[in-house]
Amino acid sequence: MTHPLEIDELACGAGVVGMTLCPGKRVQSYFGGHWERNLAADMGVVADWGATAVVTLMEGFELEQLGVGNLGNLVEAVELDWHHLPIPDMQVPDERFERRWTYTGHVVRSKLASGERVLLHCRGGFGRTGMIAARLAIELGVAPDAALRAVRVARPGTVETPLQEAYVRACRPSQADDAHAERVLGCLLGGAVGDALGYAVEFNTRPQIQHRYGGDGIRHPEFNRAGEAEVSDDTQMTLFTADGLLRCLVHADDVDQGKILDAVRDATLAWYALQTGVRLPNDTRQGLTRYATLLAKSQAPGTTCMNACAAGATGTPEDPINNSKGCGGVMRVAPVGLLHELTPTRAFDLAARSAAQTHGHPSGYLSAGVLAAVVSGLCGGLDLDAALADALGLASRWSGCAETVAAVRQAEVLSASHSIDHHEAIVQLGEGWVGEEALAIGLYCAMVASDFREAVRMASNHGGDSDSTASIAGQIRGAWKGLDGIPNAWIRRLDVFEALLDVAGGLIGQATDRSGVT
Repeated sequence: MTHPLEIDELACGAGVVGMTLCPGKRVQSYFGGHWERNLAADMGVVADWGATAVVTLMEGFELEQLGVGNLGNLVEAVELDWHHLPIPDMQVPDERFERRWTYTGHVVRSKLASGERVLLHCRGGFGRTGMIAARLAIELGVAPDAALRAVRVARPGTVETPLQEAYVRACRPSQADDAHAERVLGCLLGGAVGDALGYAVEFNTRPQIQHRYGGDGIRHPEFNRAGEAEVSDDTQMTLFTADGLLRCLVHADDVDQGKILDAVRDATLAWYALQTGVRLPNDTRQGLTRYATLLAKSQAPGTTCMNACAAGATGTPEDPINNSKGCGGVMRVAPVGLLHELTPTRAFDLAARSAAQTHGHPSGYLSAGVLAAVVSGLCGGLDLDAALADALGLASRWSGCAETVAAVRQAEVLSASHSIDHHEAIVQLGEGWVGEEALAIGLYCAMVASDFREAVRMASNHGGDSDSTASIAGQIRGAWKGLDGIPNAWIRRLDVFEALLDVAGGLIGQATDRSGVT
């Protein structure tokens, strides 16, 4: 069967959902038909139809059976986004699907609301495809019965099993705060993408980077043998910070700052336990247990963080645990700014005290406070200049703030200059190994870049702490601009993709479920 690919259309929001069979399938069908489709030709039809994304609902082994194991790469080759959300044939979504839907569902709904076209497919284009098409219609406001009728009119025979039909009838409109979800996903995924890009060249000088990648330096994340972009300890610790916040907040209606800080410290110590194999009293790894093997990988953890954790991570601004101003505090606290009901003032204080658990110098923890307050302000709808001005005002109230404030002011001045090369500006700001320098470089790159790619590339291609500076630049840019410009092809290949979506889903749900945090 080699006729042109047929795409049935369902009006959805202001856009269109396309429903079809698996492009390029080449196999003897269960039902006796022999399929010899041409994947490149089918992808041409999809591109000509106007799709901006393709959502594949088949399991990996099915793609191999149909001779299209490279489908994702070919989708991306025609400059479309590819989302892989496997559902077993004849079944309904499971927990892993729902985890990925935190990202893909948000992205697809946003595309449809903007009038774009999105293609869904499974093996035959009926059961799983119709079920998820109906879910999208319902999440965008169509009643379940009406959604079922609409998909069956558009593509007769869709939603094949009673189980799938019951699933559709149980779907409800999305309750997520889409604007906040956009910033949560942008901040967490943008930070991880920046981290992965910079991690490949951490500890390299700029000449070494240019010798290895050419004059423009590294431009794309490197992928391991599994095809994944590996993140460093920066994203690992960011995940545990978010996990600590969430486990504290979901178990009580009203949680004071002391309890939140205890939960974050417990989570940081849980990361340390995974890194060292040492099981600690009151080990609290529950939230990230399924990723224990992944998060136990030693990805260049900082000496200060390891030593402070070995000592219990008990530092406070009033009773410093050491005199370190390394960037291990600022690099991990962005999730504090993502708590929906937290003001920038509260986010600053909580993040600074969280960073002080491991870093005792004011520049080590006040840089963390500034970052969290900036993220909080951006999530509240401020532009970057206003969010940064507020954060600096908060920093100025703290003893020992001069170094951090001066570094950020220098980044602002350099960002407004039209006479200095970006690399030279970064050299003037430092190398990023200490908190105020990492923050300043990340801010500078986020402020002057024309898009996300430029921000993280700029923050990676210097002879300093490239993963931390690129991660911070990605976090700020993502909290400011959302997912705009963050390549889906980089996001989906992150080795911690699902772990990030776990905590992102929690933070988005926290914004929906809680009326406030005092």
